[in-house]
Amino acid sequence: MTFLQQLLLVLGASLLTTLVFRRLRLPTVVAYIAAGALVGPHFLGWISAPEDFALVAEFGVAFLLFSIGLEFSLERMWALRFAVFGVGSVQVAACALIFGGAIYLWGSSLAAAVILAGALAFSSTALVTRELNELQQFHTRYAQTGLGVLLFQDLAAVVFLVLIPVLGDSSQSSLAVLLSWSLFKGFALFLLLMAAGKWLLPRIYAEVAQADANEVFVLGTLVIALLAAWLTHGFGLSMALGSFVIGMMLSETPFKHQIIADIRPFRDILLGLFFVAVGMNVELSLLPSHWARLLLFTAVLIAVKALVVAAVARVLGSAQGTDPIRVGLILAQAGEFGLALITLAQFNRIVPPDQGSFVILIIVFSMMLSPLLIRNNGLVARWLARWLDGSGNSSPKAAPVTLHRGSHVVIGGFGRVGETLAQLLEANDIPYVGIDWNIERVGAARSAGRNVVYGDCARLDILSSCHIATARLAILTFRSLDLARVTIAGIRAKGVGTPIIVRCSEHGGVEELISIGADHVVPEMLEASLLIAAQALSLLGIPPGLADRQLHAVREARAPETI
Repeated sequence: MTFLQQLLLVLGASLLTTLVFRRLRLPTVVAYIAAGALVGPHFLGWISAPEDFALVAEFGVAFLLFSIGLEFSLERMWALRFAVFGVGSVQVAACALIFGGAIYLWGSSLAAAVILAGALAFSSTALVTRELNELQQFHTRYAQTGLGVLLFQDLAAVVFLVLIPVLGDSSQSSLAVLLSWSLFKGFALFLLLMAAGKWLLPRIYAEVAQADANEVFVLGTLVIALLAAWLTHGFGLSMALGSFVIGMMLSETPFKHQIIADIRPFRDILLGLFFVAVGMNVELSLLPSHWARLLLFTAVLIAVKALVVAAVARVLGSAQGTDPIRVGLILAQAGEFGLALITLAQFNRIVPPDQGSFVILIIVFSMMLSPLLIRNNGLVARWLARWLDGSGNSSPKAAPVTLHRGSHVVIGGFGRVGETLAQLLEANDIPYVGIDWNIERVGAARSAGRNVVYGDCARLDILSSCHIATARLAILTFRSLDLARVTIAGIRAKGVGTPIIVRCSEHGGVEELISIGADHVVPEMLEASLLIAAQALSLLGIPPGLADRQLHAVREARAPETI
C-alpha cells in the first residue's frame, strides 16, 4: 500500500471515529487514537508500519507548541503568577516525583521513568478549556487557578521535549554531561530565536502583509514555523522547542490573531495525524488481559492527581472553600502532552512498546472519564467536602446578617445577575437575602452593604436558615443546570411552595426544570436573541406591534413553558 493510500485510509477512519465520538461527547483526541488503533498493526493491520507517520507526528507536536507560543502572554502569566509558579510548579514536581518513583521502583529504566512521570504529571489543556467554556465557568476563580497550572505545565512540557533526544542518545554515565550541553544549546538557540523574533520577524511580516495576499501570509507563517523547527532539530533538540519560541515571539506582534487563524487548520490536521500515530502504537491485546489493572491504575492516577492539586492549592492558599477540590477534579486527567512525550520517547527507543502502550491506555481512559468529572465538579466537590469534614458542613460560618422571617426574596447565587437583582430589590424597598459559596464574592458584597450569607444553595439547612418556606419568592441565578435541578428538587421535596424563578443557560433544560417544580424559567440564550432581534426589527422599520407579535410567536414556539 502506497503512503498516499495509507494517508487516505487514516483520514477516512479519523473522520468516521470523530463523528461518532462527537455524538458521544467524548474528546476528539480519543477519537483520533481510536482511529489509529483501528487501522494499526495491532488490530486490522491495514497500516503495518506506524513509523512511516513519525515525521508527520513530530510536525503535529511542533505546530501544537507553535500555537501555544502564539497564545502565550506575559501579561496573562503575570496575572496568574501565583497559580503558575506556585501551584503549577509544586504540582508538576510532586506528581513527577510520585509517579516517577513508583515507575522506577516497578523496574523501569531511569530514562523511561523520567519521561513517563512527566507524561502523567501533565493534564489536558484542550479538554479542560473546552469543558470550562461549555460550562461558562472560564472566568471563575477555581477555573483561573486551574488555567494557571495548565500554563506552567505547557512551559514544563517544553523542558521534557528537550530531554527526549538527550535521553535517547545517552548512557547513564554521560547523562549529566549531555543534559548540561543540551541545556546550553537550548539557551543559546533561545537567545538567537528571540533576537530574530524581535528584529527580523516584524520586518518579514510587514513585507508579507504588504503583498495583500492571504496565501502569501499563510506560506510565510509555515516557512517560519518549520524553519525554527528545523533549526532546533539540527542542533539535536526537539523540533517543538523552536516552534514554541518563534510562536512566543510572534505573540507580541500585531499579526498574532491572523497567524492563529491561518495556522489552526494545519495544526489541527497534523495534530490529529499525530494522535492517529499514537493509536497505531497501542497494543490493543493488553485490553482483554489487563483490563482490571488498567482501570485500577486509571483510578489511582485520577485520585493521586486530584489529591495533589487540591492539597497544593489549599496549602498555598490560592483557593478557598471547595475551590481546591474543584481545581483538583478538573486537572485529574493526563493529557495530550503525555501522549506526545510517550510516543516521541517510543520513536527514540526510551520507553519499551508494551510499557508505552499500557500507559497510553491509562491516559486515554482518564481523558474519557474527565468530561464527567469536570461537568459535575461542583457537586462532587461539595460532596467530598462534606464527607471529609464529617459534620456535613465544610463552610465557614457566615458573618451575622439580617435573616428575614417572611415576605422577603431569597437569591441563590450572588454573581453579576444576583447583584443586579439585589440593587433593584433595594430600590423598591423589598427585603432579600442572597446566598453564595464563593467567600471572596460574599466578602465583596458584604463590604458593599449587601445582605448576603455564605453557604451552599443546594443544602436545605442553609435554605431553611434563610426562611425559604415563608419567602415571597426564590430566584436561582447560577448557570449550572445540575445545581438548579438539585436545589429545586430539594425545596419541593420538603413541601415548600415558594414560587421559584430559575435562570437557565441550556435551552433543553427549560422543560425539565418546570417539571420538577420551577414556576418560571428564563432561557438566557433565547431571551438574549429575542432582545437583539427586537432591536434589529426596530432599526429596520418594522412596526412595534407586528414585531412584538412575531417575537411572542418565536418565544411560544421555542419555549412555551416560559409564557
